Amino acid sequence: MTSRIYSADELEVCEEVGRGGFGVVYRGLIKTTNEEVAIKQIDLENDQTDLFEINKEISIISECRLPQITKYLGCFVKNYKLWVIMEFVNGGSLFEILQPGPVTDEKTISIIAKEILLALDYLHNQGKIHRDLKSQNILLGSKGEIKLTDFGVSTQLSSNFSRRNTTVGTPYWMAPEVILNDNGGHNSKADIWSLGCCLYELFNGKPPLQNQYPPMKALRYISKCTKDDDFVTIIKLNELEISSNFKDFLIECFRVDTRKRLSANKLLKHKFITKNSVDSNEQSKLIKTLITNKHLWDQENHVLKSQKFYLPTEMVQNQQKWNLDEKEEENTIKFDISTMNEYPSPKSTTRESSISPETTLTEKTPKKKTKKINYQTLQQHDSKQKNLSKTLKPELSKIVNKVFHKLDTKSSLSTEQYDLLVSLNQNFLDLLTFSNTTGNDNSTSKLIICQYLKYFMKELNKNDNDSRLLLKKLILPSEMKNTDTIKIKSKEMGPFDEIENSLFETWIDEMKHLKG
Repeated sequence: MTSRIYSADELEVCEEVGRGGFGVVYRGLIKTTNEEVAIKQIDLENDQTDLFEINKEISIISECRLPQITKYLGCFVKNYKLWVIMEFVNGGSLFEILQPGPVTDEKTISIIAKEILLALDYLHNQGKIHRDLKSQNILLGSKGEIKLTDFGVSTQLSSNFSRRNTTVGTPYWMAPEVILNDNGGHNSKADIWSLGCCLYELFNGKPPLQNQYPPMKALRYISKCTKDDDFVTIIKLNELEISSNFKDFLIECFRVDTRKRLSANKLLKHKFITKNSVDSNEQSKLIKTLITNKHLWDQENHVLKSQKFYLPTEMVQNQQKWNLDEKEEENTIKFDISTMNEYPSPKSTTRESSISPETTLTEKTPKKKTKKINYQTLQQHDSKQKNLSKTLKPELSKIVNKVFHKLDTKSSLSTEQYDLLVSLNQNFLDLLTFSNTTGNDNSTSKLIICQYLKYFMKELNKNDNDSRLLLKKLILPSEMKNTDTIKIKSKEMGPFDEIENSLFETWIDEMKHLKG
């Protein structure tokens, strides 16, 4: 494997293989060797991009040298995007492997546990914590490799500051001390709890409590665990039809007292690991079986992953080329986007009608009388709207992302549905712009997306035919009455509702002030 990649010129970017809040991941090829790599592209112009966290992740993964951790191959900036190049692991994640069903073979589970423990032992010895260990961050290779990836919320522990005091991770895999985030903070033992959740997930198909409770409720149950057997009792571990060694291994992972919870090094010596030890050939065979089963399941269920290929932006290159060209080519139109004005000149304020193929260019169409427009006032008005949109966009982005993750967690989405939702998310954010409506000579501004939803709800409530009633039933919550204006059933306002209402009113006042 090539030790370092320095520029995009060394790579051929292929199809998209993953997408998240950080950006997009593509499969790529190193041109000189034809070896596969993973290319994570992070948009540096995105308001949600945290450069500090990105820099921290890169500094951690660049120091890791272990077969059980995905290899870092370099990073660089191109066209306002940070490209992070990693080793490509082609078998998919543990989460994807579980889609056909749970893994009931304890030998296979033990092999996966051992490889993860080797990675954790290496990290913990270097004073690092992963902090977001879950099935999506464990990758399987077609040669039988198992690798830990995605160190987006990892942290480096120093000798003077051996604990972290920030609550991060994914709900169902989080340890009690991480959720409580008490004064003692948490250390590397938090990763051991998450490992136990991953192994439980392997055998059951879902992490602990996911089948019983939504994320926030699960967090409350986990945080209430004070004794070592509390969590074991909640998840009914003793009722699982597993060997005594596997059960004891999970109990060691799920000890609430972190002082009693075994380290990665000690768990590597547990009977569940040592008694299921296999050579590299058998390990490769067992892991390949999991990957093959997933491929067969995809074929049987007609799961077709949409192939989204990377399209580089050539506009900048073309403009540079045009500037360097001394000879002008005949019959060529040179288009430079930098010469475009944001607003049309006053000479062309009227909207021209479209010309049909039958209409000749010499035909004249009657011109409509139009009002004179003050372009300076229009620019100032539009500038205010843009500033307001910029203020509101981060908040809308949070809402839309939460809705997306909630739907993704609670629903079994196909790849096509997932891609469409990602596109819908982006459209929501793009439509945080204003439309001008004029009435009684007073120009008012409305958010396009809000206007769309308003008209949609009005249209939904207009007719009462069978199809419309069915749509209402599927769309409207049960507490919404079928009236001309949709009203929510009244209820007594509690203390939290009052606080929320007060905060909302304050926010509206601030928005009005900004707009004014």
